[in-house]
Amino acid sequence: MSEPVLKVRDLSVVLERNGRDFPVLDGVTFDIAPGEVLGLVGESGAGKSMTGIAIIDLLVPPLRRTSGTIALSGERLDQLSAKRMRRVRGKRIGFVFQDPMTSLNPVLSIGRQLTDTMRRHLPLTRGEARERAIAWLTRVGLANPPRVFAAAPHELSGGQRQRIVIALALCAEPDLLIADEPTTALDVSVQAHMLTLLRELHEETGTAMMLITHDLGVIAKMADRVAVFYAGRVIETAPTGRLIGAPLHPYTAGLMQATPAPDADGAMRVRAIPGAMPGIGALPPGCAFHPRCERAQAICREERPPLADAGGHDAACYFPLVEEVVS
Repeated sequence: MSEPVLKVRDLSVVLERNGRDFPVLDGVTFDIAPGEVLGLVGESGAGKSMTGIAIIDLLVPPLRRTSGTIALSGERLDQLSAKRMRRVRGKRIGFVFQDPMTSLNPVLSIGRQLTDTMRRHLPLTRGEARERAIAWLTRVGLANPPRVFAAAPHELSGGQRQRIVIALALCAEPDLLIADEPTTALDVSVQAHMLTLLRELHEETGTAMMLITHDLGVIAKMADRVAVFYAGRVIETAPTGRLIGAPLHPYTAGLMQATPAPDADGAMRVRAIPGAMPGIGALPPGCAFHPRCERAQAICREERPPLADAGGHDAACYFPLVEEVVS
């Protein structure tokens, strides 16, 4: 088997508050294979976006990484200096943030931002960079690329800005693209077009992708494999079809039931998970999900379940939904 593009092992991040450390990420472990799309899914606050930020080393106090290794194509990112890590961001890892304005400089033209990014990471002349920038604007489906090249971010719509952010993330030919809720800030009518674009660009470039989302519909459309997050921990991983067809963890099953779906009469049906995910500093002992779980027993309240290997479908649960697994 080829080496993973991204290999994360036992990644932990804490929030320091009043002289105490509170876990935000706790022992997060996963791989992303070459060309693979790994979906990170879970409720808001589960740790998905924090994982992406930790990987590209953009944590700011009072947040800090306390343990774990992060390797990109075999190179330990967690051991790099700040200067060397800046070379990795943009060149080897592209990042699409939830809000496109977070990634765009409001006082520079779109063309300047694209050409500066490419010239920083690729051996290009100014003219070559401009030519490639126009090609990328065309590639992400923007009408009249020369006009967009000369425009400022505020002159463009949200959908146009998000397409530009995707171009910025990919134009330096990275090994890995991290897309954090790439459609959240967009109108519903634009979201499907953006997901189609991301999928097409992924297939064209072969870039591995870490797709962060709370939407299982997006996961079903985009991801090859899924890591389910809950309270800063990975609690289930599996190929997408297997996870959606037969989830092992009760939380994953709850997420699926909470996704709107039509019943026999055509009415939309949603079953919410009771309770709420614990906040930072309020994790219960044992399994963090046990206060919301109908299957919880004494051991769930006392001991944290490990992420047990079940032949490529792993779940951190003492009483998984094994009877529902379809072979």
